[in-house]
Amino acid sequence: MNYVNAVIADKAAFERELETAQPVFVVFMSHDCTACSDALPRFMRISEHYKDHVKILILDCLDTPRHPSVDRIPMLLIYHNQRLLEALPGLGEQALNSAFKQYTQLPAVTP
Repeated sequence: MNYVNAVIADKAAFERELETAQPVFVVFMSHDCTACSDALPRFMRISEHYKDHVKILILDCLDTPRHPSVDRIPMLLIYHNQRLLEALPGLGEQALNSAFKQYTQLPAVTP
């Protein structure tokens, strides 16, 4: 899986990361956020099943310029062909499974 845990300096750097044929799942979180600390392991577990079919960006909001679609954390933005398709707050298990299944067209992970 292509996980990117880097600092995105500006809009141009963010857009360069979206230049791929794969769907791009962008997680906005903060290491100081309890909800993020709870949600990130769940996201990582579910995303492992799709490792050959998506690109994952995990961005700490403290080190990343503000994104207009992010109004809370944790938040998942899903892009394809550099176009924002969906924004999912919270990283809930059912929502993650549905999103990965929809945008990769693979079966959802069963617990």
